[in-house]
Amino acid sequence: MRKYIALLAGLMLSAFAEAKVLVVSDIDDTLKVSHVLSKKGAATSFADDDSRFVGMSEIFQMLNLQHEDIEFHYVSLAPKLLMNEQHTDFLEENGFPITKLHMNSGIKQDPELKQKVIRKVLAETNPEVVIYFGDNGQFDAVVYDQMVKEFPHIPAVSYIREAYSRLDRSKFPTMEGQIGFVTSVEVAIDLISKGLLMKKAYGPIEQIVYKRMKKDDKDEKFGPMVFPWWQDCRDFKWQWDVMNPSVKLQKIQSVIAERCAQ
Repeated sequence: MRKYIALLAGLMLSAFAEAKVLVVSDIDDTLKVSHVLSKKGAATSFADDDSRFVGMSEIFQMLNLQHEDIEFHYVSLAPKLLMNEQHTDFLEENGFPITKLHMNSGIKQDPELKQKVIRKVLAETNPEVVIYFGDNGQFDAVVYDQMVKEFPHIPAVSYIREAYSRLDRSKFPTMEGQIGFVTSVEVAIDLISKGLLMKKAYGPIEQIVYKRMKKDDKDEKFGPMVFPWWQDCRDFKWQWDVMNPSVKLQKIQSVIAERCAQ
């Protein structure tokens, strides 16, 4: 049975490696630690290029290396006039592969911007697989759910960072069918299980997260981190049954359980 599963995973990986893959990602509180639901936090993160969630750029780099035909589109509701340079610098300095950055052209937010951009990009690229990345602070879960329903013929997976909790400030929680996560380890595990990432990509991601967690003083405000001090992940539920988990993964799971129980 295990040989059959391994063979099936190998066939999936081979098929996806040749498929046209589209990655659509939010930036603030998905890749960058911004605290967008706090005016003070959002203002502080304005010119901060260093505060990132560890492991995410490495996952994007691995996806870029693995898939021959892949594009990375970043969609932000932030105004282009104010944040274009800052977002571009953040992505470039932290090693995120970029096809295009999409932002609000005016100062006033267009709440439909993400839907408009995604529809246009889907029409132009005609992908065979879409991977969405967002967080539960603003509209990402709702937007991605809408896009999946509008384009049911395109296989898609949505990863939503549990940055906030519906028990506190999250008005747009992770929806049915979406994958909630709090570290890049869960993303790596899930991408591998779906044949979208090679198995050998897991080790480096686990090491990055584990190493950063060991330095975590539970008061993280600036720089690369796993958990910012304000993160509220009480909605998160671990959903992966990993055979023979490593000592590092067991420690990571233990820390997640502790932090998300608060």
